[in-house]
Amino acid sequence: MDNSDDDLPRRWAAPVPAVVMGLVAAVGLLAWVVLGARTGTLDGPGRLLLGVAGVAIGGAALVGLRARPRLAADEDALVLRGVLGTRRWPWARVDAVRVVRMRRLGLPAAYLEIDARDDDGTERLLVMGRLELGTDPVDVADALQAHRADAGRVRSGRPSAGGGGVADDRAERHVAQDDREEQDDDDPAGDDEARGRP
Repeated sequence: MDNSDDDLPRRWAAPVPAVVMGLVAAVGLLAWVVLGARTGTLDGPGRLLLGVAGVAIGGAALVGLRARPRLAADEDALVLRGVLGTRRWPWARVDAVRVVRMRRLGLPAAYLEIDARDDDGTERLLVMGRLELGTDPVDVADALQAHRADAGRVRSGRPSAGGGGVADDRAERHVAQDDREEQDDDDPAGDDEARGRP
């Protein structure tokens, strides 16, 4: 659930249909356990397995329902919401944002990883997948990097150039490098002096 425009803030959460399907599946599994116990169609280990699966799926669906939005970003901080409350990290305490790719059950998967520091210096590693965010973790990482870049410009006193984030920083470095190259081309004598030649 990402805002379609580039304005701040941005929020991400599990899709509502996935949360509803999880709740329905959990109720169905738990009902099957109860009916299986009454009719004798399920043995003890089967009931235990289905019961654990129902509770796990129901718990994940409740987290998706309660923790909305799961992740949010604005010009000041990164915010993570959980079942027990909300945590907030100013951008100065967000050390890294990256995407980790791996294979799970033979399928490619991408996860968003965020390194953050609490007020007391405790380091946190936040890991979220596509289902938890409701969109591709790569897109979320790009948006968070843009927020970090904007916050860095504000802290350093540089005005934001339209909120372009990382792309603007790269463009500024490229222009600065082009300016240096043009300066070197215009002044070959200065280049010789820099190399120690008369």
